[in-house]
Amino acid sequence: MEADKVVMIFIVRSDTKMSKGQIASKVADVTQYIIEECILRKYITYVTWKKFHGSQKIILKLNSQREFYELHSKLLELSHEQSFPIKIVKDDQKIKIGENIPIVLAFGPIRRSKVDHVVAHLKLL
Repeated sequence: MEADKVVMIFIVRSDTKMSKGQIASKVADVTQYIIEECILRKYITYVTWKKFHGSQKIILKLNSQREFYELHSKLLELSHEQSFPIKIVKDDQKIKIGENIPIVLAFGPIRRSKVDHVVAHLKLL
């Protein structure tokens, strides 16, 4: 069942007009951070995700900074309840979109059923 899958989710702002390479770079950076955080915390869901769910990742998009921060706020609350890692990646000098502009929000690994009510309306990138 898809809702029972353990996934890592990335949410990318589509209004920043980043190239595919820039998006890939930011997603790679934040993946490394999330994995290190999982190992540091001894987050058991990470082991489940890696061993039984093929390290599945989902990349979604949204259209504005306001939408980004609203979603981040909801996910931050949920991460405190469910204890999963969450991280925002902001612009840096390599991309030059704007100083400290949030670009990617990553979280998980977590069961989809626990976050679908927050992210189900988003489209795949």
